[in-house]
Amino acid sequence: MLQALGLTAFQERVYRTLLRFPALPVAELAAQAQGSPSRVRQALARLGELGLLRRAGRGRYVPVPPDAALYALIHRREAELNDARVAVEELAADFRAGQLLTDPAGLIEVVTGAEEIRRRTLAEHEGVREEILGLDRPPYAWPPDAYDEVRGGAAQLARGVRMRIIYSGEALAMPGRMEAVRRLAALGEQARMLPELPVKLRIYDRSKALMPLTTAERALESLAIVHPSGPLDALFALFEALWATASPITPGPAAPGGREDPHEEVIALLAAGLKDETIARHLGVSTRTARRRIAAAMDLLNAATRFQAGVNAARQDRA
Repeated sequence: MLQALGLTAFQERVYRTLLRFPALPVAELAAQAQGSPSRVRQALARLGELGLLRRAGRGRYVPVPPDAALYALIHRREAELNDARVAVEELAADFRAGQLLTDPAGLIEVVTGAEEIRRRTLAEHEGVREEILGLDRPPYAWPPDAYDEVRGGAAQLARGVRMRIIYSGEALAMPGRMEAVRRLAALGEQARMLPELPVKLRIYDRSKALMPLTTAERALESLAIVHPSGPLDALFALFEALWATASPITPGPAAPGGREDPHEEVIALLAAGLKDETIARHLGVSTRTARRRIAAAMDLLNAATRFQAGVNAARQDRA
């Protein structure tokens, strides 16, 4: 279990034995850990180097409190991993610089096949360090799951990743999607919407973009991964231009079942440009009841039309 921290299975066995029987002599420790005395001494030396043990007299070691010692070791490992990530990024930048001179076509990878697309997408998503920018619209290689979406987004936000996502009206009309997006907004995601989006896009750390390569009807068959280059700069500029015109999505309760102003959800759905029937499905009420709530929300926003209601709701969120 502790091999990820640099311990062998035998070293971990010695360590666990000492946790149960502190200051055990080497001979007895060897018997308990099922190893030779010389092998135990090597394990003790290694555990001491890692800061998990301290000397307590000649040939004896006692464990440092594991919560302090192991967390310190974890932090050192995390720092080493961060250094490794930086090194990988530098090597990748050197590689791309070489490609630019010898094979510019390599700056845009083409990935095909649903499984490989899923693998690469998840790898890029999990490897992000600072920021995710996104244009979210159907079709999807795999249907969005509200629970997984909120859990995954919450994990990214918790480790300090900034998220700015623009959703299309069609994406928000999917069952449970608006609620999930509003929960993410409550947790810190900056979420906006536009009735339509020209493409589906993710930009990770402003250094890599993922987007479908083919038309909407065949968008699930291939994926372009764009590395630092002119096309990546253009995609970033496209995102920023759309962001400037998109309407903010009103945050909802951070937890499912949380309470909020009864008009807030209707206002958020109005701002997303959803139809009455779709709003009714989101609210779990009849279309007639939904229309009554819509009328009440429009009165609250001092709006004569649905368009004006959406504009006023957006202004309210920007204020």
